[in-house]
Amino acid sequence: MPVIDIHNHFFPHSWPDLSARFGTPNWPWIKHTEPGKADIMVGDRFFRHIYSACWDPEVRLREMDRDGVDVQVISATPVLFAYERPVQHALDCAQLFNDAALELCSRGKGRLKSFCQVPLQDADAACKELSRCMRAGHVGVQIGNHVGNKNLDDSGIVTFLRHCADEGAAVLVHPWDMLGSDRMPKYMMPWTVGMPAETQLSVVALILSGAFDRLPATLRICFTHGGGSFAFLLGRLENAWHHHPVARGDCQHPPSHYLNRFHTDSAVFDQRALQFLVATMGADQVMLGSDYPFPLGEERVGSLIRQSTFPQGAKIKLLGGNAARFLGLQAEVSESRDKNSGSANTPPLAPQPGQLTYSSYLKVPELLELQQPQSSPIHHDELLFILVHQTYELWFKELLHDLDAVVGNLQKAGAAPQSRDEVYEAARLLRRCTEITRILVEQFTILETMLPTHFLAFRSLLEPASGFQSEQFREIEFLCGLKDEKMLRYHRPTAEAYASRKRRLEEPSLRDVFFGALQAMGKLAPASESASEKERFEARARAVYELYKDEHHHRDWIDVCERLTEFDELVVSWRLRHIQLVERIIGIRMGTGGSAGASYLKLTLDKKFFPELWEARTLLTE
Repeated sequence: MPVIDIHNHFFPHSWPDLSARFGTPNWPWIKHTEPGKADIMVGDRFFRHIYSACWDPEVRLREMDRDGVDVQVISATPVLFAYERPVQHALDCAQLFNDAALELCSRGKGRLKSFCQVPLQDADAACKELSRCMRAGHVGVQIGNHVGNKNLDDSGIVTFLRHCADEGAAVLVHPWDMLGSDRMPKYMMPWTVGMPAETQLSVVALILSGAFDRLPATLRICFTHGGGSFAFLLGRLENAWHHHPVARGDCQHPPSHYLNRFHTDSAVFDQRALQFLVATMGADQVMLGSDYPFPLGEERVGSLIRQSTFPQGAKIKLLGGNAARFLGLQAEVSESRDKNSGSANTPPLAPQPGQLTYSSYLKVPELLELQQPQSSPIHHDELLFILVHQTYELWFKELLHDLDAVVGNLQKAGAAPQSRDEVYEAARLLRRCTEITRILVEQFTILETMLPTHFLAFRSLLEPASGFQSEQFREIEFLCGLKDEKMLRYHRPTAEAYASRKRRLEEPSLRDVFFGALQAMGKLAPASESASEKERFEARARAVYELYKDEHHHRDWIDVCERLTEFDELVVSWRLRHIQLVERIIGIRMGTGGSAGASYLKLTLDKKFFPELWEARTLLTE
């Protein structure tokens, strides 16, 4: 069963000047501010920041793929409803955006469907536009939860809902023009407080007015944002219905009797709230809804349901099964599944409850929650900056894992000089380390797609954090033999990190173990206690030289030498590319952590993990 998101929004890339078109002020319009970004304005008033996912199907499809969403049913944003306008103006506006929605869907590779909008202030005009839209290819209609002071139990709106049932149109109810705005001018409270109240008011109006008793059971209607506060206050409503006759209204049954007459989406953003919602409404009545691509929507569509403890069968319903039935897409879904599987008799493999899945094994939901930009509003390029550096740290972890294994194998080789298996394994793992480091070097090309101005837009928020503080990179340096006790002071603030780096500083390094093995083989004489550091260095370089001169007998050890040299070379390349990137982005400014930036980095270019291996090459040319 595909994953279907029934609550998300779009804006066209552009539309006519509605104020000029109708000769009245304060119509919504779009102001493109930079590539891929725009502001929605209402007259001279700012309304909302949006980005290209609103109008570009390629961006939307990429993000759907990222989140594992197969189908989205797009709908206009309520600011476009125009219910307070003259009917003809609202109808013209609805037709404009309904056609724009279909045009966007036509470029969606079959994965985008659409809800239309109608001039709900006039039942006849709304019914005619709905019929036109259903013939044109919309799957239903999105309506606001009220028109002025008229709630959904208004006779004209009930007439329209009956027409939706007759047309087979699914209805999505979205709150708008929130009540109590004069008392909630700050903190986005109209959205966080008013929206849930508006949605509850819609549901209660249809129940207590008896509208559900009069409307056909074939009406398919869904309330967004988890039905607002309805599920959480149903007990209060039920209690009032049983104990206060005036609270019964005109409905024939208690409020809980009508739970199977409507659906809600899943946009409640909290596991406990989702559990309660599904327990109240039933697993057949809740559908995935994200409010994508707006900031108050679900950041990773479907993650709330996927991370829940519901049985797999319930998750399948919530993620797409209920929506396919609600939208009348079962046949289309089955056809698509059959094409993909090659057999109508072969259902897609679904993991059983408790079984390991790709997502659970890799902790994908948790992984995707680890990117926490500091900019507000979030600067587009900050996500890239975080991801690249988090990726560096993951590769550093693997390098430490492999280099530790290299050290272990070389220690075994030193203890049994005649054995060749450990030497082969050390060379094999070192080749992996070189390929990982090659990837680390290439990642700078991704960061270089960021303009200096884009980085500077959020750079000040990063202080005092700095790559200079990377604990794992410092550990790699110590492990390989580039030990500088003064560097420990940068890790004192974190006791665990300090202890780990100190351990690396004190234990034998890869460089030490390598030359210890050569000594065990008889290729390097033990250094006398009086030998200077220069004499020790020259003796080690000479030992490597002797290996190369006797290639026929030491190919396996020469392979280790080549891998160590290549790894060393790539680490220097990484330092150089780091310098180039820093100069390209911030010039010669001081780094965020107080380091000297590119000037400091240039001092690190002469640092090599295995200088004796390089010196041996000089000896070979003499």
